[in-house]
Amino acid sequence: MNVVIHGYISARDKKSRVKGRSPKVVAVARTLAHVKYIQHRPGDDKPPDGRTFFDESEENLDGRSLRKAIKELEDSKVVAHKLTLSPEVEPLDKQEYTREIMKQLSAEKGQDLKWMAVEHNNTAHHHIHVVILGQDKNGKAVRIDKDDYPKLREWGDRHLERTRPIEFAYAREERDRKDRERIESRKKEREAQRQERIKEGLELPWLHKNIIREQYEPYNKWKIEQEEKQREPKLGKDSENVRREPQARETIQAAGKEWSRENSITELKELNTYLWDNHDERISTMEYKKLIAWIKEKERSRDPKQIDQSKEQQKQPRKEKEAFEYQGQKYDKNSSYEKLVKLDNKLRAPKAERLPIEQYQKLKGWMENADRARWAGVTDRQLQLSKDRFGRQGAAETSPNANRYVNPLQQQMMSNPVVGLFMQGASIANELVRWIDLRDNRDRLKEAKDNLEDAKRNKHQEYVKPERTHEEKRRDQDTIDDIDKAIDENKDERKRRRKEKENDREKRDRGLDFTR
Repeated sequence: MNVVIHGYISARDKKSRVKGRSPKVVAVARTLAHVKYIQHRPGDDKPPDGRTFFDESEENLDGRSLRKAIKELEDSKVVAHKLTLSPEVEPLDKQEYTREIMKQLSAEKGQDLKWMAVEHNNTAHHHIHVVILGQDKNGKAVRIDKDDYPKLREWGDRHLERTRPIEFAYAREERDRKDRERIESRKKEREAQRQERIKEGLELPWLHKNIIREQYEPYNKWKIEQEEKQREPKLGKDSENVRREPQARETIQAAGKEWSRENSITELKELNTYLWDNHDERISTMEYKKLIAWIKEKERSRDPKQIDQSKEQQKQPRKEKEAFEYQGQKYDKNSSYEKLVKLDNKLRAPKAERLPIEQYQKLKGWMENADRARWAGVTDRQLQLSKDRFGRQGAAETSPNANRYVNPLQQQMMSNPVVGLFMQGASIANELVRWIDLRDNRDRLKEAKDNLEDAKRNKHQEYVKPERTHEEKRRDQDTIDDIDKAIDENKDERKRRRKEKENDREKRDRGLDFTR
């Protein structure tokens, strides 16, 4: 990836405000000092007379024309833009590399930019310093903001991919490898911290977090609280200042940096994209809501139409859509937990089509509700299953067959191998005959349904085990889906047979009706 560092020198900068001196004069002096620095910075690559400059058509320039143009700038808010291009792979020709990027930037801005650049080869990573005047050749102000940085990187990548494809591919693989190592290192660090908490008794490794959550905050109680929060009235104008004052000082920690509402909308959007692409570094829900609120606030401040629309929306009763579509499938709050999780996994892919922020927040809320619902009462169900199992064991131990009296004569006869073999065969035959149900009123479909539900319950218990790997959980989920499909087919067949019996009963009743 190409590293792009941008800055500018203006008379409005704090550094240009020197007591007793004109800010414009100070800004011009600072720009000339920067030109001198990049031309004469010490290093093995510096000739005795200093490094030479180049522009879009010429090379081996001494920089006099640049310094003259800087001094002649009059009503320019920005004296010069400082741009540093540090390519990931050293270009075959740095001047051609720089000219292509600046040509693309001029075309993007629709301006004839006036610039000069110098190469620096005195560090392990070679780079190019570009000085762009604050006015183009037509006297129009030049503005470069953070929205241009991704484009500059993309143009540099295209040049390297075309001129040095093999080296660029190796560099990209090395970058991906370092990213994977960084993520794996963070995972190991978190696991080490978790083991330390377990060692200190602050965490129980054998308890599932959903079970603990259900014990501390049961699903029914949590659901009532969520409904009450939705019914709470929004803060009015009187509390606007009260709400905003503490938020102005709030910050969030993400991607190794501190962020606040003071950051630009481009920076906040780049952070949002970074959190999407790096699931391992995602932040808490509360902090993510802050980030989205800052983005929306800056979008409204940039577009007056959105301010008017937001005012109209506040006057009208709020109506939220209870469903949305993604790649042809519909999702709502009644969708199964498995279906919502599958969509969430799709969205985590690096190049996946992303959802709007509002829809993604709804998805997370639906997932939490569905997850809590499926764990509701799990402890009571497990206790009942354990009670039933131990009850069956106790009944088997106290049954007459478990403590039957053995006649001494019978025991002596059983000691004979031939008689013992005959008696053992007779006992097996007797047991097999006992298994044969001579009644014709068994509901085999209901028995099959019970067996399927037992199988699903057992498979779900395996699925929630903490030691299960991702691949094993995926297979468990596929098995659970197959069992659900079989349960639905069983249910349909039972309905069909029930309807047939009702029809037969109606026919018999009509046949026995002698009043006609």
